[in-house]
Amino acid sequence: MENGSSTSTHAGELPPAPFGSLPVLVYDHGFDPASRRQTVVRIAAAGSNSPETRVVPELTNNNYHVTPRGWVFISEPGTMRARLWNPTSGESVELPRMEQPLPANWKFLYCHVGAGSRWIAHEYDIGNVGLPPEYTPPRRRFIGKTAAVNGKFYFVETGKLGVLEFTPALAFSYLEYPHLELPDGSNCGTSFLVSSHGELFEVHVFLKDFTTEILAVRVCRIDLSGERPAFCDVDDLGDRTFLLGDSNSVLLCSASKHGVKGNRVYFMRNMLREADGGLLRVYDLGDPWRRCGRVQVFRSLCATRSR
Repeated sequence: MENGSSTSTHAGELPPAPFGSLPVLVYDHGFDPASRRQTVVRIAAAGSNSPETRVVPELTNNNYHVTPRGWVFISEPGTMRARLWNPTSGESVELPRMEQPLPANWKFLYCHVGAGSRWIAHEYDIGNVGLPPEYTPPRRRFIGKTAAVNGKFYFVETGKLGVLEFTPALAFSYLEYPHLELPDGSNCGTSFLVSSHGELFEVHVFLKDFTTEILAVRVCRIDLSGERPAFCDVDDLGDRTFLLGDSNSVLLCSASKHGVKGNRVYFMRNMLREADGGLLRVYDLGDPWRRCGRVQVFRSLCATRSR
């Protein structure tokens, strides 16, 4: 894209601070929306046992999505204002307002879903959260995490594998979704969807009993070629690395190119609501102890090992 002045900030804002070279992992911490902050961890530094963490004020109270090129798409809730932010340089590019035509002095290349010259907002309804009747009013489900494969968006917020596509109208469908059995000693866990080279993966993190201790980690490829999805265990990611957060999942196709060890899964979980955002966890598929669920755990500038 081209514009006469690509670097901009909103009135009263300081220019966004650069974070240097990629890769970085941005994650939310704080469960109160009024005090939620986003924190960045430099993954290359984490690989050297010295992770660097920093709060990201540019993302506070905004919706954001990391693009495949490393730029962050930021939109302000309740308005049509949006911009692209480069975390490595601090550059911020204001995007055209959604309710207005494209400015004549802009050259803007993008993939537009649907017809017409303006952005289109699509509303959706995937049902309500399953709560007892005394919880009123009902809480609607929303799509929090997606993974895109071959032009379709996949999500699991409904207990099935949801498929979102534009044909060109917005269309939803659902596939019967396999559920992994909990390993002995685990009563709960969490999972992350990731897309890679036209394939869909899911990373499962199983917790010990009802604690926050990690009992096991399992990486699976979801085979979509049959009538219903099927899980295939993955033992080797090669030079790829998964960076997983609560709202975004990112793939490094060539980890070594970015100074990061491949065949690893990095993820953040802050289940204890710790002020610094909790622990960065690193699961190495090449570690002979991995079948015991051992992960590297990093906090600030010190590193410990957990089994």
